[in-house]
Amino acid sequence: MENNLTVIEQDGQLFVDSREVADMIGKKHFHLTRDIEGYVQVLSTNPNLDSMNFFIQSTYMDGKGEDRKRYLLTRKGCDMVANKMNGAKGVLFTAYYVTRFEQMEKELKQPQTELQVLAATVNNMVQQEKRITVIENEQKRIFDLIGLNPSNWRKEINKIIRLIAKESGLSHSVIWSESYKTLENRGKCNLQRRLDNKRNNMKKEGASKTKVEKANFMDIIDEDPKLTEIFLAIVKDMAVKYKVTLKKETT
Repeated sequence: MENNLTVIEQDGQLFVDSREVADMIGKKHFHLTRDIEGYVQVLSTNPNLDSMNFFIQSTYMDGKGEDRKRYLLTRKGCDMVANKMNGAKGVLFTAYYVTRFEQMEKELKQPQTELQVLAATVNNMVQQEKRITVIENEQKRIFDLIGLNPSNWRKEINKIIRLIAKESGLSHSVIWSESYKTLENRGKCNLQRRLDNKRNNMKKEGASKTKVEKANFMDIIDEDPKLTEIFLAIVKDMAVKYKVTLKKETT
């Protein structure tokens, strides 16, 4: 077993790639992702446990240029995988990932020179621009697929929710709550936690108190193409469930 784990830092969190974990423990990647999906399913049955503290679903591009599933494992996720292993392999894997996480944590705590800070700032700006471009392109594809105008899709969703509330006789808050809860279940996410993180980041960046307080779940959904796609599908399903005619009412 070779210690070839690369620890990835994203938004202050540390992860390792499931492909590298599979290689390290001598397991086919498909089998490891299947195991992780099982762990995620079990975790989702307990409202006090968030699977995203252990595993983050992601994708990578294979040799054919096609997207394939992978997972990013936190230290807790590695713990869970290691706990399912027996014998020397489990011991060695634990020793390797614990060492790599500790090394990365120490590197992040190291004081940086002005040049390093500047380089990191420029790199963050470039990465942010790339993420924005990816999000915009992906959302355009989603809006084209669903049939909503990207410039005012949130306004149209609000209109649909109002129509659902009117048709069902339920309050707007109940309908919104149902849509968000369904999104958390399907998307395996915690909206409140993401919103708290967003507000904390806004405060660090100097945003006004009013602007911070105005941030909401829809902002979180808007920033994540996958959540956007899932949420739009959920609202369409709810419209069908409550017998709301979207084409007629939203044009």
